[in-house]
Amino acid sequence: MLLPWIENVAAHEGVRPLIVVARDEAGAAVALLPFGVSRRWGVTVARFLGGSHMNYNVPVIRRDHVELFDRGEVERLFSTTAALAGIDLFELTNQPEGWEGVRNPFMALPRQPSPDPAFSGPLAASLEEHLKLFVSPKSRSNQRRKMRRFEERGRPHIFRAETDEQRRRLLAAFLSQKAQQFAERGIENVFAHPGVPEFLSEACGLAGRPPVIGLYGFDLDDETIAVTGGLADAERYCGMFISITSGEHAKYSPGEMLMNFVVEDSIRRGLRTFDLGVGAATYKKMYCPDLEPLFDSIFGVTLRGRAVAAAAAAKTAAKARIKANPTAYALVEKIRVLRAGRPHPAPDAD
Repeated sequence: MLLPWIENVAAHEGVRPLIVVARDEAGAAVALLPFGVSRRWGVTVARFLGGSHMNYNVPVIRRDHVELFDRGEVERLFSTTAALAGIDLFELTNQPEGWEGVRNPFMALPRQPSPDPAFSGPLAASLEEHLKLFVSPKSRSNQRRKMRRFEERGRPHIFRAETDEQRRRLLAAFLSQKAQQFAERGIENVFAHPGVPEFLSEACGLAGRPPVIGLYGFDLDDETIAVTGGLADAERYCGMFISITSGEHAKYSPGEMLMNFVVEDSIRRGLRTFDLGVGAATYKKMYCPDLEPLFDSIFGVTLRGRAVAAAAAAKTAAKARIKANPTAYALVEKIRVLRAGRPHPAPDAD
């Protein structure tokens, strides 16, 4: 996932990869930190690679060595990295407190709550059981009614992309739908940034490499009305993105119908955890009962870096307060829409 981002996006964003490898006394690698270095605010900043396209940021550490990374060892690791690479400031965002039962050693760093939490939860033995556990009877009834509406309007087909033609078509639909959605909300389209379409194309398996991102689509006759994509290992599905049509079919929540299929597919493949990533959305709470708090570590290691870190941390804290206040966040959303010159859209579960 990171290699396509490095090859297609990093240079456009002025990021130089800095892969930090920690070794034991025998020279064996015990930890890997996938950092990228750039100039910002007049200082040299190190961040996790991948930018806003990555949900979680964690160090890669051998399980049998995690406990060795206590506060002193973590501080030594960062001071050595900063000295060797000329870093003024570390800005490490969206870090989970732990991953699959293993504590994140970077909890020892200076930290503050991230503006957004993440959403995940266990998968049940079947889709029916999963929905009974986490979706209210009224919502399940509404979903059945909405699916009947789709069946009345055409031939619905929900599927996982298995061919390059399907992947190419779904990715094109996603980029188009997302562009329209962002424009309507007055939000900058991060998927239109230089290199990002190429990054997604490569990650979806359209550049000669096996796909890293799996794509799912909901077609109604010849129209794609919802698309989602995510990563999976042997145990966990991690949702990366989702889009729905802005047309007449949007009112029947095609994203929910598609998400039901993804849950069922994940159960069928033997996965244990369903994860829809960072950022609040109504549909996430329907499938992921567990809210995972994340933290940011923003700290300077030089005089200039510490001055900039204080300002950056204050900005992040202000963003977190706004997002935690529904009235304030609704006002921000309304201002965005007004700037875009469009009427305020009605709330939608997708």
